[in-house]
Amino acid sequence: MKKQSLIQKWTVDPPNSFVFIFAFIIIAMVLTYIVPAGTYDRVENKMGQEVVIADSFHYTASSPVSPVKMFQCVVAAFVGSADIIFCILFAYCFIGIMVRNGVFDTVILILIRKLRSRVRLLLPIIMVTFGLMGSVAGLAEETFGLFPVCIALAVALGYDQIVGGAIVYLAVFTGFASATFNPFTLGVAQSIADVPLYSGLGFRLICWIVFMTILILYVMRYADKIKKDPAKSLLYVEGAVSKRKQETNSADASLTARQTLCLVLFCIVMVSIVAGAILFGWYIAEITAIFLAAAILAGIIFGWSANRIAESFVEIGAETMFSILCIGLSNAICGIMDAGCITDTIVHGMASVLEGTSGYLSGILMLVVQNLLNFFIPSGPGQAMVSMPIMSSLADVTGLSRQLSVLAFQFGDGYSNIFWPTMVCMMCGIMKIPVTKWYRFMAPLFGIMVIAQVVLLLIAVGIGY
Repeated sequence: MKKQSLIQKWTVDPPNSFVFIFAFIIIAMVLTYIVPAGTYDRVENKMGQEVVIADSFHYTASSPVSPVKMFQCVVAAFVGSADIIFCILFAYCFIGIMVRNGVFDTVILILIRKLRSRVRLLLPIIMVTFGLMGSVAGLAEETFGLFPVCIALAVALGYDQIVGGAIVYLAVFTGFASATFNPFTLGVAQSIADVPLYSGLGFRLICWIVFMTILILYVMRYADKIKKDPAKSLLYVEGAVSKRKQETNSADASLTARQTLCLVLFCIVMVSIVAGAILFGWYIAEITAIFLAAAILAGIIFGWSANRIAESFVEIGAETMFSILCIGLSNAICGIMDAGCITDTIVHGMASVLEGTSGYLSGILMLVVQNLLNFFIPSGPGQAMVSMPIMSSLADVTGLSRQLSVLAFQFGDGYSNIFWPTMVCMMCGIMKIPVTKWYRFMAPLFGIMVIAQVVLLLIAVGIGY
């Protein structure tokens, strides 16, 4: 009998996401024994942010993470991820109550009836909407509660979970990376680099259009392919492709009074989240509170008793356990590297590569370094506060503008969020999609986006952006 390769085995029986994440946790622990410990000195800037002093790196006493400490870091990661975990939990409870009462199924049937042959346009419309949310308001984690809605919509329209996840995940992070007014990355990076706030808008807007066009064409190509032949879905073997024929009974679909009230509540919640984030600086705590209150109110609207509402929280909460575990485990990777004091050493090593380069090569190397840094520092503002003081200083030395160093940071921090496992494993947990299946779908897209990043960055260097 012919022996199967590892790739063939993974194709037939993909590893559980927990196995995938835990492998990286162990790698991170091993690195703390190999990479020397080091740190940058930090100072508070005029915005009250702690940023590194560019030339202050120094090595410190080695502090490798033992296996026991590794598990402690995992526990600490779950504690540190509590805000995201509870946001996901209560968002799913709210959405789950609506799903159990047929709100979204009915809305989907009505959309199918109203749009008919134009129902395909829903996907690009949704992607553009999420792309704008990420680009203008800097929304990312705030959209996690909408995954079940968009996945349900995609499956009902004859697509699969990958399409449903992509129109949220890929769209919002593409917008996030091609920021026009994103205060969490662009605003922080420009303030640290001492660049006029939100300057350079014209070129960034062109970047947003280019990347959103690439994304929409790629996702629609895959969606159209599996619409014609469901067997071509990457999730077909998991039975994730819907076999419901909702088009046959869509003519009879109509919302009840209770469903209509709950749909109005859903719209109010979504508008409140976006408006609150833009106007009042709301983040996870405020959004989680809204989802919790909305879940209880939705149960009341449907006439549920207090016991039934409480029981629904337990039932739906059990369904989110996979997502919750993925979130905590994914965040443990960076926690272990921080505990071993090797994160700053890695940043210093990457920045050293840029020394002595100039012109176009410096721009490309900045992009490469920022992409690699996002594996070790997945937080956008966190990465900006560590890397921008160094990168902006290196831009001065190599003859590039500080605006260009901000652009390289945007690209590197944002687009790699769809590739590096520190983010992908968490997102696949939320979408309930095997990690290997997601990589098979988005790896070609990420390659295309990398090429587009390089081209746009070279153009920016050429025009003196």
